[in-house]
Amino acid sequence: MKQRLLITGVSGFIGSRLAIRCREAGHEVIATARQPSAELEAALGLKVHALDVLDPATIDHPWEADALLHCATANDIVSRDFAAGVQLSVNGTRHVLELALQRRIPRVIFFSTLQVYGTELEGTITEDTPPHCESPYGLNHLLGEEVCRLYAHKHGLNVALLRPANVYGVPDALTVNRATLVPMCFVKTALATGKLTLHSSGQQQRNFVSTDEVANACLHVLQHFPSGAQVINVGSNWLTSIRHIASLVAQVHEEITGQPLPVEFLSDQPLHGNQFLLGSRLASIIQPAEASATHMLEVIRRLYAHFQSIP
Repeated sequence: MKQRLLITGVSGFIGSRLAIRCREAGHEVIATARQPSAELEAALGLKVHALDVLDPATIDHPWEADALLHCATANDIVSRDFAAGVQLSVNGTRHVLELALQRRIPRVIFFSTLQVYGTELEGTITEDTPPHCESPYGLNHLLGEEVCRLYAHKHGLNVALLRPANVYGVPDALTVNRATLVPMCFVKTALATGKLTLHSSGQQQRNFVSTDEVANACLHVLQHFPSGAQVINVGSNWLTSIRHIASLVAQVHEEITGQPLPVEFLSDQPLHGNQFLLGSRLASIIQPAEASATHMLEVIRRLYAHFQSIP
């Protein structure tokens, strides 16, 4: 069913992919960003409206929508400034929820992170697992979730709190600056230096989920929206190590450049990778682990093409 969707933060990593996928799925997209540009509009194929979630004056628009998708939350780079991260997570989210109330938008999707459970996860992680924030990044998103829960309880909004695992993909716009993420950071470093240096053993285990898989999850939630405030883990069936991702980058590097890529590990810690199983309310739509592994390899190849095309 076609819906009218208001999306914040379309200049970002998840927001840009989500805007494109929602448009491709036939939904009407009202795309917003703090700093719209002709380049961003061309990349997304959408008109982009100005909306700074920290400036209530820019939020005063007569928008009508069936759902609001809030992607303008504090990423790992913004979260390095503790005060800035909290400001964006708490007041930015509050302003967005006020917009939903003012425009009578009944459903909100808030993009959180799996890191609200911790950084080195162990055991079985489900939506009922208690939060255990170990970083400002995780804490910022948990605070944003709490603001959402308050508005759901007090004002009757229906809010889906999506907690994606380690998100990866190819940037859809030049405004996306997430070169701190694996494997993007590995590809960028490999092209710039011809080698990879990891400051750990690389044994850390991660659940990687692509921006396309996150978008698929969001589209599914839009068609099966929960009541009240509900947490939804968004991940894959694929658990792998940082060391293995480095080996995939080395494989693709040699394919593309014809040169081997030396990979150096500066520490033997951790000696063993953390083991965990991710449970999700969306288990029925998650693809097999083999498909995720294949997709990762495809994305690494596309990342090489992406960075080689940038002057």
